[in-house]
Amino acid sequence: MNNIIPLFLFLAMISCIDKKQSNTLDNNKKEHQANSLPKIKYGKQFFDYNELDHYYIDTKDNAVLSLYRSQDKSKTNKIRYEVIVGKTPNNITDQEFLKFIKKIGYSKREVDSTKFKALNKIFVEKPEEDMEGRACTPVYRDILIFKKDKKVNGIVKICFNCHHYRIFGTNANTKNFGSNTDYFQLKDLLK
Repeated sequence: MNNIIPLFLFLAMISCIDKKQSNTLDNNKKEHQANSLPKIKYGKQFFDYNELDHYYIDTKDNAVLSLYRSQDKSKTNKIRYEVIVGKTPNNITDQEFLKFIKKIGYSKREVDSTKFKALNKIFVEKPEEDMEGRACTPVYRDILIFKKDKKVNGIVKICFNCHHYRIFGTNANTKNFGSNTDYFQLKDLLK
């Protein structure tokens, strides 16, 4: 019996040593894996800006159908339809809709410049990643107007429900916009 106690103590010590070595090996392995993971290479920023306006409209999906029906009734209704559901603007120089944006129901909020650094991580060329696509008709409730010294140089229309977008005013490759968690991060930043 006296021989059993030293044997248990010996086994307990070996077990602790093995666990400590195992933890050290696991930590070294994790550190090596972290260092060997490819670093994500980001490319060109989409926009050079010092001002950002966020226009948003609270419209229900069933109201979109009535937009379609009423677009022929007046110039304002036609513009409302084309901005919310359609292809207006067509390019960066197509800014006529901005004259009507409040009249067609959008509200304006200036985005605080303290958020620009985080936004730049979203509006930048990215490597290809898996992106979530949804099959629905986009309703562009959010529009971002990027400005440099009061001049519009970027327009982004976003449907957060469908994850569709239209981007104008950049030469950067926008094809992988929306990858990673871009939409979720952007929605949080715009709140």
